[in-house]
Amino acid sequence: MKRLFPFIGSVVVLILISISVSNAQGTHGVVGKIFSKQEAKTLFGKVIGSISVDTKELQNSLSKAGDYVLLAVKNNRLVVCNVKRQPVSSTMDILDKDQTMYVFSTSMVQRLLQPTAATTQDVSALKVAAPSAITVEVRSGVLTLSSNTETLEMSLICPPICWQD
Repeated sequence: MKRLFPFIGSVVVLILISISVSNAQGTHGVVGKIFSKQEAKTLFGKVIGSISVDTKELQNSLSKAGDYVLLAVKNNRLVVCNVKRQPVSSTMDILDKDQTMYVFSTSMVQRLLQPTAATTQDVSALKVAAPSAITVEVRSGVLTLSSNTETLEMSLICPPICWQD
């Protein structure tokens, strides 16, 4: 009986931790990974086409999307949708049901939008700047988002992996 209480306590703690972690990441975990621009070029190949998106406009769309955001390029504009494929960007473009979209965790896109430290040899010259624009890059089979120094990829492709939360 004395061994049963610590076991039950351990199980309860593990359940509570797993619930809090899954809620923090969204129901499907974290989607996306940030790479240096050089790593992205090596891993995903060269950029075939790109468009620039204002950071504030993208942040506004992310605030409406929920835990996950679906991205696509249509008519040389970025289309931002929630998991139900409903547009949340100012363009409000409607996509075909079968058009490919790329799923990222909203938190990962927001992390890409955060200021990055551009260091020089002089520590006093440390500058922190948030990117004013994000570049959406179409590469062979993938869509990447790049700031001044970093690139976000490792998205899920919808379809076939689409959620209707």
